[in-house]
Amino acid sequence: MHEGYNRDVKRAWAILVLAGACVVCLGDAASDAARAELARERRRLASDVRSLADTSRRLEQALNQLASASRVVADSAARGDPPDEVARREDAVSTAEQEVRSTLDRRRLLADRVIERRRTIAALESDSSKKTADALTGKWTIIQDPGEQKGSFRLNLDGTIVSGDYALEGGFSGSLRGTLVSDRLRLERVDSELGFSAVYYGRVARDWTTIVGTWESTELAGGAPSGGRWRAVREEEKEEGP
Repeated sequence: MHEGYNRDVKRAWAILVLAGACVVCLGDAASDAARAELARERRRLASDVRSLADTSRRLEQALNQLASASRVVADSAARGDPPDEVARREDAVSTAEQEVRSTLDRRRLLADRVIERRRTIAALESDSSKKTADALTGKWTIIQDPGEQKGSFRLNLDGTIVSGDYALEGGFSGSLRGTLVSDRLRLERVDSELGFSAVYYGRVARDWTTIVGTWESTELAGGAPSGGRWRAVREEEKEEGP
């Protein structure tokens, strides 16, 4: 009897040790994933900082060209040049204005992205793994503009790491990967046929029932939208019958 009891105790201890080892392995895997995401985010930040510096220089050049073109028009008008000549020089001003607006929009986008990346890195560097798993895990109904394209995201949150899959109107489907830091969500959409096709940025509501944000396409196909806004609503989980 004592031998049977001892065997049961040893078996129980073995099970507990094995379970503890599994927990440690899972914890190490999650930690490794978080470190890998932090490294990726730092690389993205470095790339965006370089792009921001380059775009800022281009903006300065565009502003100088606009100022120069404007002076040329003023001088031409003061000299009494023919109207066609003044109009031609004014066209150059319009072209320079468009370049300034386009470069300025690009610079603002990059500046906002750098700010968001720094916030994400700061949060990843801190202990943000205390987020409860049900903060994001589940199925979400989404609407993506322009065009009010409908679909669904199925998400899973592990610490700060987000994974999942999606389906959109038009037969698009694939996987999702990204991070949730505080209430800031970043998702990369990997289409089953097109590959890495879009990046989603969003803020999750305090009650974890809605998400709103913007998206950017990584595809440069002519005629396709380059980005827009999107929103998501958490679907209520259906209780299974007995």
